[in-house]
Amino acid sequence: MQDKRKSRVIEVLHKVIGVADLYAWGLGGRKFEEIPAVTVKKYITGNHLAEKDDVALALSKFVGEREYACDDESDAVAVGISWLIKEGKLDNPNKEKDDGE
Repeated sequence: MQDKRKSRVIEVLHKVIGVADLYAWGLGGRKFEEIPAVTVKKYITGNHLAEKDDVALALSKFVGEREYACDDESDAVAVGISWLIKEGKLDNPNKEKDDGE
């Protein structure tokens, strides 16, 4: 049962990403920029070498305590928060923590 739920969550996330990509593309003139995994890890945990579990745990300082259904779910939240930090819409509490990137 857990595998079916995880599979459904992944399917829904892919649809959300597709809709977001289509919307952004439709805005015209905007370009897509990927946020590398090491940057996401650094923004969220302060350590660009953090493990997925560490990233999921560190999200609590941004969104409070949450239980994520799978890594994909916590990864999506981490990327969203990282984008907000990158765009200057959210302060980065880990700005000075890891300069090793």
